[in-house]
Amino acid sequence: MFTYIYQGNTYTNTDIAYMRNLGMDDDAIEAVHSQKQYELERAKAGVRAECEKRITKHWNVIGQINVALGIYTEAEAQACVNCINAHRSACNALLERSDLLDVNYTDDAHWPVL
Repeated sequence: MFTYIYQGNTYTNTDIAYMRNLGMDDDAIEAVHSQKQYELERAKAGVRAECEKRITKHWNVIGQINVALGIYTEAEAQACVNCINAHRSACNALLERSDLLDVNYTDDAHWPVL
């Protein structure tokens, strides 16, 4: 959960009207929003890295290249495609969550079981 401190108190509500009601000026509000955006982008990068890690756990880069080159059987190639698509779908679902900062995206519950 994203939190910020203003005048010694901790808050989570980043609505502009709420923050103005607290007495925050535009610069302070912008600073809070910038920090929240930074943390959100960092979390999104973490989700993408977790997705890549999980895909390569099942299909390393060499295996993916071999699939692309047609070295594996059709069933093996389809298993690779299914793995990648399932993980990308899970990744996209996480990236779209409005509560991403509250989510433990490394938890297995968010990812496909293959």
